[in-house]
Amino acid sequence: MESIRPRARTDRLVTRDLGDELLVYDLERHKAYCLNHVAMQVFRLCDGETTIPDLAHRIGDVLGVPVDERAVRLGLMRLEKARLLDGPVEPILHTSRREMLSTLGRAAVVALPVVTAITVPTSAQAASGCLPFGSPCTGSMQCCPGLSCNASIGNPGLKTCN
Repeated sequence: MESIRPRARTDRLVTRDLGDELLVYDLERHKAYCLNHVAMQVFRLCDGETTIPDLAHRIGDVLGVPVDERAVRLGLMRLEKARLLDGPVEPILHTSRREMLSTLGRAAVVALPVVTAITVPTSAQAASGCLPFGSPCTGSMQCCPGLSCNASIGNPGLKTCN
């Protein structure tokens, strides 16, 4: 397990720093991801030479708090699922997110890697100016074909295209 030396993809990715987060757009799959500070550190430090224990130590230095290797493995698993790593990584995590949170306790709140997929309109949608599924709206004319502007289930005061 300690010999795993993951490498982040660099080809056909566009990255932008957003303060303590990183936006990654995959030009091959036309998908965007937002990486929180911990996931961003995992992604940036995956150079194909650094081991998981070394990643945990280096990320802990950056964050100023100890980072458990399991948190790094979870970050790697999430980056692999988003196809942001070069090649598959061997199975690296055998616990669920919930089990990890209960084991790591409060430290997990600070050191939990999060990779969030972001809905990106297709070029046709962007050219038409329509809003994709889940976008805030004021009327159905703003929504892409097949969608209408309705009250959000979780927040009735907010209308979204759905």
